Amino acid sequence: MTVTGGRDEDGGSALSLVRQKSFVHEAVYFDGTVGLVDATAPLLREALTQGADVALVCTERHNRALAEALHDDDRLLALPRPEIYRKAVTAVAFFRDFVAERVAAGASRVCVVGEVGFGTEGRALDEWRRYEALLNHAMSPYPLWSLCAYDTQLLPDPVLATGELTHPFLRRQGVRAPNPARVDPAELMRRADSGAALAPEIEPTVMIPDVLDLDELHQDLAELLMIEGLGRERVDEVVLAVHEVVANGMRHGKPPVAVRVWFPRGRVVCTVTDGGAGFDDPFAGYVRGAGAQLTEGRFGLWLARQFCDEVATSRTAEGFVVRLVVHH
Repeated sequence: MTVTGGRDEDGGSALSLVRQKSFVHEAVYFDGTVGLVDATAPLLREALTQGADVALVCTERHNRALAEALHDDDRLLALPRPEIYRKAVTAVAFFRDFVAERVAAGASRVCVVGEVGFGTEGRALDEWRRYEALLNHAMSPYPLWSLCAYDTQLLPDPVLATGELTHPFLRRQGVRAPNPARVDPAELMRRADSGAALAPEIEPTVMIPDVLDLDELHQDLAELLMIEGLGRERVDEVVLAVHEVVANGMRHGKPPVAVRVWFPRGRVVCTVTDGGAGFDDPFAGYVRGAGAQLTEGRFGLWLARQFCDEVATSRTAEGFVVRLVVHH
């Protein structure tokens, strides 16, 4: 495929995509290492020629193949894939900070080729969908061209379908086209949360029907978590997450604010329920803005998403429920 000066099905050339200032999000379907190089190396070469910053977040083998195809250009950046793709909220935060830093350093455009690495089944697949949906929401103000690489040799059908659900553009056989199958990101986020069971079907270990003293809650919860074998730092994180969610319920919900805690094998599950209507914002707490961009009461949920492995919200007959899960 000849890229420079050429046009894809949607009428946009690689040159025009590099020069855009807005976020561009596309899924690149490829068949093995050679397919990835053929589909993306010409685009990256054009991006480098136009002065864009280019980052690789693929497997080590694919990063090496792309770097070789680009003659080991010293302007290429290799990012720490295992550290980035731990969960959706931290991955999105990483890329927001990364692009902001590159722009502050003088870049007019950042191009990233990445292979998402959360996993491919169950909760990991849900996290993959959350991440791709969140990118559309969280990165919209940033001059990022994200090429999300989907290996058709390795990835199962549900993961390949995730690319079609979440990307405005698809690139197959090196040809880019608009994607009519894309689902609204907010709807995808709601779908991901809707399948989460709110609580184990057993009696909770701890039940506080009306939290009145946060200090007492801290002490009791910390003692229980230490008994369960969590380390001091992890205990502090979980206690802070629960504190913030309870404080939000006290401040913005309706009393009583109830806390329930379970300790199924390998997990800590906590629900915080208040009598209010809650909110219907599937992106709440996923993106931390600066100053006024972070609405009151959402900082606590953002912290909870940093410290917990799973956070889900739901309206029930009892009221508004926030479910926190920590794996250990």
